[in-house]
Amino acid sequence: MSRKFPEFLKSMKRLLVWINWKYVLLLAVLIIALLEIFGRIYLSVVLGKSPHLKFQFDSYRIYSHVPHFHEGHGTKDWIVINGQGFRRNTDVTRTRTPNSFRIFLMGGSAAHGISTAPPYPLVHIYMDETIDFYLEQKLKSKFPGRDIEVINAAVTGYQVFQHTAYILAELLDYHPDLIIFVDGINDHYFNNPAFDYFGENKYQFWKPRLQGASLGGLIDYSFLWMSNFSGFARGYHTWRLQRDATSHDNLPSRPFIQYSNVNALIEGHRAAAKKMFLRSIATNILILQQNGIDAIISLQPMLVLRNTSLLSKTERDFMQSDDNARTLYPVVASELSALTAKYNVPFIDLNVAFNSDEYKQKQLLVDYCHLSPLGGQVVADTLLATVDGILLKRWKKME
Repeated sequence: MSRKFPEFLKSMKRLLVWINWKYVLLLAVLIIALLEIFGRIYLSVVLGKSPHLKFQFDSYRIYSHVPHFHEGHGTKDWIVINGQGFRRNTDVTRTRTPNSFRIFLMGGSAAHGISTAPPYPLVHIYMDETIDFYLEQKLKSKFPGRDIEVINAAVTGYQVFQHTAYILAELLDYHPDLIIFVDGINDHYFNNPAFDYFGENKYQFWKPRLQGASLGGLIDYSFLWMSNFSGFARGYHTWRLQRDATSHDNLPSRPFIQYSNVNALIEGHRAAAKKMFLRSIATNILILQQNGIDAIISLQPMLVLRNTSLLSKTERDFMQSDDNARTLYPVVASELSALTAKYNVPFIDLNVAFNSDEYKQKQLLVDYCHLSPLGGQVVADTLLATVDGILLKRWKKME
């Protein structure tokens, strides 16, 4: 009896260890399952986002769209990325018909057309509510029988220097007649001349992870890999990239700094603009002109730049101050006007149209800079006359 009792205790101890490990494993699986369910519900219900990655690394542009990405609620998609990375329902042929006219729309999130995120109201911009859709329909209606394409090549978050790589690496091979640029909020209002526009851009958060091994890098890459399968990992990965891109904590200097007075702010901006976005825009214009492609430079509208008496109730509710943009807006518009005049390229300040009394108390923006469906129509209408003139001039040369 005395021999069997210790053996019994050992057996019970082994059983308890086995039960504890099973319990821990079960608890871990349960936690992971709950996190995954929470991640997918938060992405799909709260943010209205797909659990799949929309962006991928790009050797030239830093990141690009994942081909064939779709985002929607099952019955209708609000975002469709075709096989070439454009926001378009169909693929685009590289060959051109003699009777065709091809336009690319470039820019950031406002040109791309996106749904907003909290704390702003959740609004989805569907495929038939974007600038390119409205402009293409208007041109086709005006010129029946003509093969006219307006292709949305805008990518959320893009700065002007990324357009340069995109044009050279891909878009020239599609032989466009015209490229329309809709930019502004992402880089036009920088005010720190010490900021390195290229080497310190906001997408450099992967640099230390690529240059040296670390535990943090292992965690980040693990979540990047898991984001291909997991909604929770996709949400964490997106949050991490967004946090790093907007905080600039990993950069030696920042694109925005505080100035003691308005004159110092303006002078700081002017010095920064010359070596940043103005230089990049001039480069893009020269590349296009060398390849026989027309360009339109436009300044995207912002809520803070709308006349407050024209705002809809919804716009008033989420209106936030931005003294930097408000102060620099006339300077930026003047800089763009002078630059485009130098190269004989049309410049369109879309803020002018958004301040027309025609749109009093009508919602043109769904947050601080992204367009409502009506806002997309207003932009298309504003661009139409200039595009029409370029189109007719080209066709006249062909006759």
